[in-house]
Amino acid sequence: MKKIVFWAMMTLGVVSLQSCDKDDDDRLQVSANLQEAFDTRYPNVSRVDWEQKGQFYEAEFVDNGYENKAWFTPDGAWVMTEYDLRFTQLPQAVQDAFKAGAYASWKVDDVDKIEKTDGSVTYVIEVESGEKEYELTYLEDGTLIREDTEWGEHTPVAPGQTSEVKDLVKAKYPQAVILDIEEEKGGIEVEIHDGGRQKEVYYALNNGTLSWVHTMYEVERREFTTLPESVQQVFTELSGSGMVIDDVDFFETATGNYYRVEVEDQGTDKYVYVAENGEMLQMKLKNYA
Repeated sequence: MKKIVFWAMMTLGVVSLQSCDKDDDDRLQVSANLQEAFDTRYPNVSRVDWEQKGQFYEAEFVDNGYENKAWFTPDGAWVMTEYDLRFTQLPQAVQDAFKAGAYASWKVDDVDKIEKTDGSVTYVIEVESGEKEYELTYLEDGTLIREDTEWGEHTPVAPGQTSEVKDLVKAKYPQAVILDIEEEKGGIEVEIHDGGRQKEVYYALNNGTLSWVHTMYEVERREFTTLPESVQQVFTELSGSGMVIDDVDFFETATGNYYRVEVEDQGTDKYVYVAENGEMLQMKLKNYA
């Protein structure tokens, strides 16, 4: 937890307040409208520190001893807030889902609640076991929508882009339920539930224009026997060569569909890319895929 701990400076008998001075020359000064918008939404917080992040202004602040972050547009429109929580403050459904899941025995390193202007709320649990780390994202009802081994700072999506990407998703997947929208790798990733599956839809953002790149979903092991025979044959050959198949994801793209097969090869994690017709396209180390 990012609980703020204040150490008493016994030898001096005082605590420096310089870091709390809003007029500190090292701190970003924001417009009166933006500061008013923040103060209206969070009137009783302390240690407010502003930073410009791309097209947004991020306010880091302390509330009840915990660090939180809120993002606003330059004109003062609130976009997203990330709250630091204790595990016991999670909704009971999320706690139960975590305790019943594959990472229940892992150490919980950090817990956050992410609230967005479109009304969506997600909960993020960072866990670790030895040298392995995962970031698990849950909906309020306990649905696990994302498992990330690599992640950076959560970045909001502009309100206009949120509306646009929702329209694009609905045009392509009319029956889909949108679970989450988040900036990812310079574009926008949308978690959806469609046709009984949870899918990730990725849109590239170029010069303010969103374009669909791919849709991905996990292929369950029980589904392997329903895949094209040529693909099943590749799986057999991989296993026969000593590789262990961990996960299989299916990618739909404008230029053709393919399977990404994660394998363990003598202690090294690799991705094997296989076309729908069974042609092996390429093999890469997982960290470089």
